Amino acid sequence: MNGDNQPQQEQHRVVERIARVETAIDYQDKAQSLLHEAMQRGFARIDQQFDRLQDELVRMNGQITQARTTDFRILLGICMTTAFGTIGLIVKVFSAL
Repeated sequence: MNGDNQPQQEQHRVVERIARVETAIDYQDKAQSLLHEAMQRGFARIDQQFDRLQDELVRMNGQITQARTTDFRILLGICMTTAFGTIGLIVKVFSAL
């Protein structure tokens, strides 16, 4: 008698195991979908931060270029003043002799 019910019991166990596997796969799909959405939101946020950083770097580059131009003009003026002052001093000394 016990031998007659054994194939049905095994079949019932197989059906239970298949149901567990299907349930586990469903949970895995949901978890994967949630992870995918979270990663997309994270990447979008990182892209926004990179865009802001790039805008800030462009702005700073403009400021540095402007400061560099101003510094060059000041240094050129100092060099020219020194050169003309030295030339004037030399002319005055040699013309007085």
